[in-house]
Amino acid sequence: MMDGYDIAGEIRLERQVHKGSFLLVEGTTDIKRFHPFVDHEKCSTVNCYGKKNLIEAILLLYEDGFPGVLGLADADFDRVTNSLEEHEGLIYSVSHDFDADWACENSMAKYVQEVGNPEKCAALGGPSEIGIKLRTGLKALSVLRYLNEYQSLSYRLKSLRHDMFIQNMAVDLDLLIDDVFYGGHTAAQRAQLKALVVAHSAQEHDLIQLTSGHDLMCALGLAMRTELAERKHAQTWGREVEMHFRLLFGDDEFRKSPLFTAIRAWEAENTPYVILAARLRH
Repeated sequence: MMDGYDIAGEIRLERQVHKGSFLLVEGTTDIKRFHPFVDHEKCSTVNCYGKKNLIEAILLLYEDGFPGVLGLADADFDRVTNSLEEHEGLIYSVSHDFDADWACENSMAKYVQEVGNPEKCAALGGPSEIGIKLRTGLKALSVLRYLNEYQSLSYRLKSLRHDMFIQNMAVDLDLLIDDVFYGGHTAAQRAQLKALVVAHSAQEHDLIQLTSGHDLMCALGLAMRTELAERKHAQTWGREVEMHFRLLFGDDEFRKSPLFTAIRAWEAENTPYVILAARLRH
């Protein structure tokens, strides 16, 4: 299995033929996400197959004094736990992850205008309020993901079926627990998990940092079936909505993002290496 040492080694080898910069990202989706904004002649994009590998490779390369390398990583829950690995060669998502960053106010407004029912969306306060309502409604799920990771609960949450427990733009906790255990549980296990989620959900949380972009996109897609529009099911799957937001996030949105500012600052500190396409550097 590939690790950060392997990634760093491959980059050192590639330096023999590529004299420009290297942009390290977590996976194939991020390669697609950042592709429109990268100068592909002067910057090689590297799939690190996970955040851990990315950070490890950056630390190794910087330790060796290897120039022109930048990593872009999801913050995940690291700001919630005050455990973010700060480093000059790392730039993190502003919110929980880059999927959530791409669901900025401009992109949300474009998406709602394009596929939403105007009357239904207006009745809920428009794009900004819809985003707030979705994050608030997802809090129980976001807390469960957080607890699962940082209390090592070992529940398999990657295969959750959002349409089984999200109703009226909010998570039904009992139905969520049903989907977590998927038939293999006792009443005591159910009660214990529910009590844990309820207790932590009562605490104050920064929902921008807590809510995963994937959950947000899944909930938005489900809302487009009923509360916000009358979309067909195949048009509302989470991955489908995520793809639409990547397409909607253009130069205007990118230039307004803290990510753009951070990359430009890195370029200024690492001349002559560049990351961004020429049109974005001028």
